[in-house]
Amino acid sequence: MIEKTHPGATIVPLIISSDKTQLTVFGNKTAYPVYLTIGNLPKEIWRKPSRRGQILLAYLPTTSLEHIKNKSARRRAVANLFHACMKRILAPLEDAGKNGILLTSADGKVRRCHPILAVYVGDYPEQLLVTCRKTGDCPKCPTVRDELGEATLPHGMHLRDLDNIYETILPARDEGPAAFTRACNEERMRPIIEPFWENLPYVNIFAVITPDILHQLYQGVIKHVVSWLKTAYGTEEIDARCRRFPPNHHIRHFMKGITSLHRVTGKMHADICRFLLGLIIGLPLRAGLSPLRVVRALRALLDFLYLSQYPVHTTETLHSLDEALARFHANKGIFTELGIRENF
Repeated sequence: MIEKTHPGATIVPLIISSDKTQLTVFGNKTAYPVYLTIGNLPKEIWRKPSRRGQILLAYLPTTSLEHIKNKSARRRAVANLFHACMKRILAPLEDAGKNGILLTSADGKVRRCHPILAVYVGDYPEQLLVTCRKTGDCPKCPTVRDELGEATLPHGMHLRDLDNIYETILPARDEGPAAFTRACNEERMRPIIEPFWENLPYVNIFAVITPDILHQLYQGVIKHVVSWLKTAYGTEEIDARCRRFPPNHHIRHFMKGITSLHRVTGKMHADICRFLLGLIIGLPLRAGLSPLRVVRALRALLDFLYLSQYPVHTTETLHSLDEALARFHANKGIFTELGIRENF
């Protein structure tokens, strides 16, 4: 699309990430940094903090607006504050993305570059905040909360229609708060007056949200699986098995077990996954239920986790991903029978 209106353009894909961070163990000191990198950098540069491939773009306000006594109104105000700040921060992209700016590249040539928001990295609550979706729904596709646990969802669910949302919500914004809130509820969107991505060129916010290993798999899946196993087998036996593991190369030894860990990092989750399946092999379940489906469900999730981290995918590896997900759905019912989950 840019090439039709501005031939010879160089695209600079912007990758933005944000996450509210707790600064102190005691107290409630928090920071809300926003980081920026570009997709033109090789991974070996922007994945190493020492190469400074990412820069601190801004700090967002961390206020909870406690002077607003109504909880619903406070949540809406905090969400609108986030979007107002991000809109101010990213305002230069509106003109630069459309018309381009002259930049000198590493080879010394001057190119007309168009910086365009391409990826927004964040955990699930952050994704919902960015896309204005409601809690429990998918931030990218039309799937709602009650459908997320189904194994029969259409393969490759399409993204939400951004144009349809604009046609429904934007006219209602001029009709008053009540009409605007009603239109947002019909689209299952939060009543954000001015989303920061509204005027950014060539941006579909639902395509900008991308999955990542840390938030979607380690913290979004594995963390919950560990809690299910703790409930199914008991914390004492799981921790005892952790202590019995003999020292080995590339295996982290958790002498105090894994059930009492707090603030588990992505690296710790990765270390736990290396022996998680071995922890439960041979352990009996209560009520005389067979542990076979628990082992199969965990094996399927671990297969999915490791397959998804392949640097390059083929038709065969994607088929293996689908098979692993199908195996989990086929065996996940054991967690419902054990009373650990009511739904997924």
